[in-house]
Amino acid sequence: MQRDILVAIGAGLGGMLGWGFADFFAKKTIDRLGDIETLFWGQVIGIVPLAVLLAFFPTIPSLDGSQWAYVAALGVWSGLSYIPTYVAFGKGQVSLLSPLFASYAVVVAILSATFLGEHIPLGVILVFVVVFAGVVLVSGDPRSILGLLTGQRAKVQTIAGVREIALAIALYSLWLIALDRFVSGRNWIPILLGIRIFSALSLFVYARIAKRKLAVRDASLWKFLVPIGVFDVAAFAAVTFGYSLSSHVSIITMLSGAFSLPTIILARTFLKERATGLQTAGSVLVVAGIMLLPFV
Repeated sequence: MQRDILVAIGAGLGGMLGWGFADFFAKKTIDRLGDIETLFWGQVIGIVPLAVLLAFFPTIPSLDGSQWAYVAALGVWSGLSYIPTYVAFGKGQVSLLSPLFASYAVVVAILSATFLGEHIPLGVILVFVVVFAGVVLVSGDPRSILGLLTGQRAKVQTIAGVREIALAIALYSLWLIALDRFVSGRNWIPILLGIRIFSALSLFVYARIAKRKLAVRDASLWKFLVPIGVFDVAAFAAVTFGYSLSSHVSIITMLSGAFSLPTIILARTFLKERATGLQTAGSVLVVAGIMLLPFV
């Protein structure tokens, strides 16, 4: 197998596991601390491992002023693209909105093929369909999504959070494409650190404007906040590393987009949550798709 594809698969799996673990630790923190508050501290904590990593690999890319401004813009874009997702989850049913947001992976794959000229073999496309179907089954009830896609226009407009999720999908999909185009062939560590810093700053400014208090008064929450930041930045590091070395943007994005699978497994194991038959079937599809990917 080509090294390019192996890097893409490894990066995608790293993103899937990192975001899956981060979401697991965020499950109760958001309810006790708040969505923007949890998001902000996760971004801030994630700066630390990146700074440590940069200390061991202290290579600063030779970027001019406009390129560093682009890094800052990517950071602000990253921070703000999270907000509509959390707002949507606060308004509507997560079981419906979460699989809709997971479709960003398919959007990125289509954009990569359409505008970046990435060749996607038929076998890989079939695997994408299998993995995405599994993500939908794991994340929610596909009958609800089918009703959304085939229902009357008036009914679609009454579903709370759909507009925010649509905005989040557009922002995040375009952000991933912009990130891939920028980090390709460059040292990704300082770039990701810069993005992370400006992401945290943008959320801080947003919190001040929205008059949200960011103080963590319950010290017991730090045992959840720290893993959120570490695993989240580990996922971004894996995906960014893959983008910098591999041309298979769609594979990286599709596999990392299956982040709901480890979250479901962890929730079942440690939180004793019960899974539906559809979620179990979806888990099998995701695992099967991941196992098939190296052979297509």
